[in-house]
Amino acid sequence: MISSDKIRLKSMLFYAYHGALEEERTIGQMFEVDLDVSGNFSRDQGLDDLHWTVDYTLLYRAVAEIFTKKSFQLLETGAGVIADGILSKFDPVHEVTVRVRKPHVPMGGLIKYVEVEVTRRRQLT
Repeated sequence: MISSDKIRLKSMLFYAYHGALEEERTIGQMFEVDLDVSGNFSRDQGLDDLHWTVDYTLLYRAVAEIFTKKSFQLLETGAGVIADGILSKFDPVHEVTVRVRKPHVPMGGLIKYVEVEVTRRRQLT
């Protein structure tokens, strides 16, 4: 049987220093990040054991490490680096989608947020 299980971490909040403007990278602001990962996380349904899946806490820590320790001018770049990092650190993950929302973007008008979405897939051989 082929399995495609999903784990989603929604609306992770991080204070970080990203943006095209130097002020944004100096002052910083809150960002929201969603992470969706797909893979075979239920290798044996009879095993109710954390070792047979992907630990949500480790996924969160990996996103936090990447997103808060680096500074990106483009949200697309930050989302891509997160996606690539998740694929490189978590072998059971075959596909990852990252959404990054930046509220109150200076656009000359009112806007709730800007969101970018990046999806990466592992090359299966």
